[in-house]
Amino acid sequence: MLRWLSAALVMGALAPLVALAQAPDTRPADAKPAETKPAETKPAESKPATPKVYIPGLEQFMNVILTEHNKLWFAGRARNWPLAAYELGEIKEVMSDVQDFVPVFKSLPLADMMDAVIVKEIADLEKAIEAKDPKAFAAGFDRLTAACNACHQGTENGFIVIKRPTRPTFTNQDYRPHDRQR
Repeated sequence: MLRWLSAALVMGALAPLVALAQAPDTRPADAKPAETKPAETKPAESKPATPKVYIPGLEQFMNVILTEHNKLWFAGRARNWPLAAYELGEIKEVMSDVQDFVPVFKSLPLADMMDAVIVKEIADLEKAIEAKDPKAFAAGFDRLTAACNACHQGTENGFIVIKRPTRPTFTNQDYRPHDRQR
């Protein structure tokens, strides 16, 4: 998801340049380019052949996880198991991106810490979703949340405390299961 978003951002940034490069030359045919004196010419700065790619920082990754965490809770609470499985999969994907792009944080092995603190909780939550068990889901969600908070403590970010959400982040999403999903 984030790799797609990065590509979309890069393409959006390049669109005006591509349009400019393809614009027709509207100068009169007899116009001559302005002449410059050799002494006024500045040396060309070397520019990378490809544009710089935006890689989100840890906070941006965590904000995506926080959004998916919220959506996961409301999907499970509504017993929309396909949506809950999807949201948990999104959390796993972003966590994998964190491990790839921010493996070390504050000189701590963040990638290893995430594996040690969170992997078991995600596996348990996957089982609860697969079993369509609301009680196991709620307990697993709470354990995942506690593991997130433990990781925050371990990275000296204990002031970031995650909890069960009380209302959906997005009120325009219907979390209830629909007939074609059951």
